[in-house]
Amino acid sequence: MGFFVILVTVLAFIAGWLRNELALTLLGTVFLVILAYCFLGVLFLALVHRRKAASLSLVIVSETVAAGKEGELCVSCGAVQDTHRFWRLPAILIRCELCLETKDGRVIRHFADPGFEKTGSFPVRERGAYYSDLRPGEFDRLVIFDAPGFFRFSFPVRQHGSPRLLAYPSPAEELIPLSLKSGGSEQRNEAHYRKSDELTDHRPYIPGDDPRRINWKLYGHAPLGELFVREGEPEPPPHSRLLILIDTEADRDLFTVNEGRLAVDLLCEYALAAALEYSVKGINILIGYTGGGIIGGKDESGFLNNAEIASALAWPAAILRSCREPSAGARQGRSSLAVHPAAELPHAPKDLSVLILALPRTSSEASALDRFLKNREARQEADVLFLYNAESRRAAEMEDAARVCVNLLNGRPGVHSGCAGVHVRKAGVYADRAPAGREKEKGNL
Repeated sequence: MGFFVILVTVLAFIAGWLRNELALTLLGTVFLVILAYCFLGVLFLALVHRRKAASLSLVIVSETVAAGKEGELCVSCGAVQDTHRFWRLPAILIRCELCLETKDGRVIRHFADPGFEKTGSFPVRERGAYYSDLRPGEFDRLVIFDAPGFFRFSFPVRQHGSPRLLAYPSPAEELIPLSLKSGGSEQRNEAHYRKSDELTDHRPYIPGDDPRRINWKLYGHAPLGELFVREGEPEPPPHSRLLILIDTEADRDLFTVNEGRLAVDLLCEYALAAALEYSVKGINILIGYTGGGIIGGKDESGFLNNAEIASALAWPAAILRSCREPSAGARQGRSSLAVHPAAELPHAPKDLSVLILALPRTSSEASALDRFLKNREARQEADVLFLYNAESRRAAEMEDAARVCVNLLNGRPGVHSGCAGVHVRKAGVYADRAPAGREKEKGNL
């Protein structure tokens, strides 16, 4: 912009000289003086402070934060923080710029004055895993520029970690109508005991108890010849390990880029609500998503707690794909629609119950979900649920697409699918309170 104004100034000088108009000459002189001051001031401060950029660092205090809240930023100048001040000139600004971006194009830009702001906060409006090194030229920087915005110098600043911020969703206000069929019978609500020959606990015999459960060895040592019966160990529920997979592929024929991102947020909100509900019942939850691995369940880390489940649901990023096979002529011009080799659902071990949350699509074929179901282990069952916004103006079209996918998948052995219209948070605002009956779980996030 500065060079453009220089060109205008030169033209004003030439026009004033040719037409012998003093006003144009004075106007050109004023612009020239302003431009010269801005350029020389920015250049001088850039030369003075370029070495300080090497000692600067922008540290995000907490790696995880709830979407819709604020993150905390710390501006550090290293060991010379107190002895080196940032020299100033009038109308010349010095700022540190925080640059964050998700894989599906969500951006956070925040400016902080390194001379006065050692700590500060910045808004985190949307869910996602935010990086600083996804694209060339996208990095934290020290920026020196003039107030009118004519000239600008920037120097890269040290970065810490990648991803640097995980913005997790809030659980949905309502539970999805879900009845798991994979992995055995449905979840039991009451305690159930299996028979065991091992003594795990005992209690006094009550008339009516099964006499075969009497512990005769303990009877021989008990005072006054009292009878005791063995109590079996509580049997774990059939869905003791549940893998929730988030299929982040959004059909290009049904979703725009922004709609695809919001739709994946919808899946994550309802996945979190379902995960909290099942974790209360003692089920160990694992999370997976398209293009990533399975989070949780490893021997060294154990199973996920509520906070880790929420953080895991910050990772899924929307992938805009076409479920229809392009023609030979269009394949060259639409190469971006080809499925990337990494955009696959993670392989699920056979001993896990599998719940897949997906978006409606025009076809269930040629997608990561279709390939997952084809390549799953023999006799492994899976529950698939297609979710769509019931309040959208295209809700009827989404419902029709979801029902077509349900009919196609239910014809496959071991696949139990369904669809449901759900509600989204207004204007992307995340609620501060947890759903009814889950206040305790929300407080642990």
